[in-house]
Amino acid sequence: MAEREARHGGAVPADPRGVLRKGRAFLDLFWDIAKPEQEVRLAATENLLRHLRDGGEDEELKYALRRLVEGLGATREAARPGFSLALAQVLQAFEEIPLCGVLEQIQEKHNLEKVKKKLVRNAAFGNFFGVMALFQSGRLIKDQKALLESIQLLQQLAHHQTHLRDLPRKTLVDILSEVPETVFEEVLFGILQADLTSAFKSPENLHLLLVGMQKFPGVLKPKKLKKLFGSPTIVNEENIPRLVELLESAAKSEKKDKKLPSVGLDLLQVSLKEGAFELFWNEAVESGLFKEKSGPVSYMCYRLLGSALPLLSVDQLQMVLKGRVMQHYGEHVVTTQ
Repeated sequence: MAEREARHGGAVPADPRGVLRKGRAFLDLFWDIAKPEQEVRLAATENLLRHLRDGGEDEELKYALRRLVEGLGATREAARPGFSLALAQVLQAFEEIPLCGVLEQIQEKHNLEKVKKKLVRNAAFGNFFGVMALFQSGRLIKDQKALLESIQLLQQLAHHQTHLRDLPRKTLVDILSEVPETVFEEVLFGILQADLTSAFKSPENLHLLLVGMQKFPGVLKPKKLKKLFGSPTIVNEENIPRLVELLESAAKSEKKDKKLPSVGLDLLQVSLKEGAFELFWNEAVESGLFKEKSGPVSYMCYRLLGSALPLLSVDQLQMVLKGRVMQHYGEHVVTTQ
């Protein structure tokens, strides 16, 4: 066993009660959860759940939690999502396990303040995949204390952009999309207020605000928006230059994904809701984005065009179809065939 541990680059967790003597089959499940092959990971997770459900002892459950939490920060990238999914499944199956206790365990094991500099990346991913596990368990939204602490942890992780890029922000948006309006207003608005106030500082913060506006219109009313950043609307003459800059930034950062960045689609939808689509299309798209000659930004314009068409009135359709984006898109299609 020691030889096998050495090969995988880690020490076996302390085992004062003899869990390790329960059998190699149980222990091998954790190695399989770390394998790069998805089907192997999924099978191991199913077998682990079956073992824990069908007569697994308390010590085995504690051991499993400890191993899964440790694996969240594994050096091998393929292993992290495997441990995260397995942890989510265990938390879903055993609702008596307190989420706050698991979150505390995650933060202790992957302590960003105490970890050596060369291991910061692993610790950052350990925390991130830990929050993902809590969210994917389906229990996080129902546990307000764990939800609040998870959001705060994601905010902290957003500062580790070198390692995590925009993953914490995207996860924050995903969680927000499932939160009831009362929970947003009573629990989350206070800790998210600084992010919402900074909506025009980054595409990620703008996206967070746009999602919030559409999901919680009863909270983020025009009056509240004016208090946050001095304007009751998002799409207006004053904001257009900054919106163009943020959309350009989003397009260039997601150029490899070959899809419309979510912030673009949400801004399009909010412009329609605010009755400012014509301003958005003429000033932000036609006279702003489309003047930028870079490929990613041009493709963003084409994708905005495709997303907009099903949502428009007849008058809006006529305006868009006569515009330069439509004209250039037609030329692009012809020349690439």
